[in-house]
Amino acid sequence: MQDIIDCWDEKANKWAEWVGKNGDNNRRFNSDPVLWKFAGDVSGKNVLDAGCGTGYLSALMAEKSAIVTGVDISRKMIEESEKLIQGRQLDVSFRVDSASELQTVKDESMDIIISNYVLMDLPDLDGAMKNFYRVLKPRGRAICILVHPSNGDLPSDKNYFDQNKLTERWGPFESDFIYFHRPLSQYWKSFKSAGFTISDFDEPVAQDTNAPGFKEEWKETYRKRPWSVAFQLQK
Repeated sequence: MQDIIDCWDEKANKWAEWVGKNGDNNRRFNSDPVLWKFAGDVSGKNVLDAGCGTGYLSALMAEKSAIVTGVDISRKMIEESEKLIQGRQLDVSFRVDSASELQTVKDESMDIIISNYVLMDLPDLDGAMKNFYRVLKPRGRAICILVHPSNGDLPSDKNYFDQNKLTERWGPFESDFIYFHRPLSQYWKSFKSAGFTISDFDEPVAQDTNAPGFKEEWKETYRKRPWSVAFQLQK
């Protein structure tokens, strides 16, 4: 586990720059529209941003009048999250905590959990899902976005059906990311085993290619391949 904490600690500053206040290109143009569709009206809702990173989504949820708790295993990421909301009147708090354990989150205290590109980074998927179920109120929902395991996270020399701990370096980052490849069926089984009903599913694809900032070359990435996958789970 320490290697994973170190992995994210050392990237926190550059991650804050990469994701910014509104998410990186993939989030803004591809998966966030599905995330917001699944989330619906969050006003007055207790929302857990499980694996909040540098806090962009926590802040956006709070701007929509949600009561937000953001947790991340990386203390450096939490420090960046706190910088992001400094001086802003937002109902959001950040804590150092594992998304697989949620030791700082009370039972049945959350209306919605958002897990935004986090589950593939967790060594203990089953533990995460059991604790998501634990901290949700009755009829609460979990919205889980992850890299599509058939495309974005699988090296060509690996078998899709095998579970593997892998590393990858990309973008401006000077060290490897650690992640865990699992076939989609493994996520499905973990959700069901924890007690969830899968109430919605999508493979996000960029719709508004005329949006300000959308580049023509991104159509190849965001319009022709399944870059991410989105689940909505019901307790």
